[in-house]
Amino acid sequence: MKSNWTPIPNIDKECFGCGTENSFGLKMTFATNGKELRSALIVPEHTKGWSNLVHGGILTTILDEIMSWTAIHLTHNFILTRNITVKFKKPVYVGTPLTTTSTIKEVNGKEALLEAYINDADGNLCCTSEANVVLFSPAEFSRLNIVPQDFLEKMNLTFNSTKSDWV
Repeated sequence: MKSNWTPIPNIDKECFGCGTENSFGLKMTFATNGKELRSALIVPEHTKGWSNLVHGGILTTILDEIMSWTAIHLTHNFILTRNITVKFKKPVYVGTPLTTTSTIKEVNGKEALLEAYINDADGNLCCTSEANVVLFSPAEFSRLNIVPQDFLEKMNLTFNSTKSDWV
């Protein structure tokens, strides 16, 4: 595995997960080593559940976001999440530095199986997740008319010129 991590540009500045201009969002940024993606973040206090715990839905969002970006970046396809499972292993508190990492386990035709992990600053495993996503070529996704064409074109430009091993 490569040890160099390259940042991935963000296109949607208002996304709750990765939008850098969403004042209520998580502001996740991503980097890749060519085989996996990771993101380091501190969950903001306004997303807490009871007491000082990060709400489980927020942890699930973090996992879904990293797996979505992993599938998009490494397969050079647009995706929609079909299903996601999360196992909570350890309580996570707001203000705790976290690292989430994701990889593709397999690609089978128009679907991919991904896995992701959230670890705290001490390396303790806090959550694990698997998700099945449906893969769409840029042309297929454009026909679904889910997002504006200019956004699709910007996303398409972020895809590397060479396909990954998964496609």
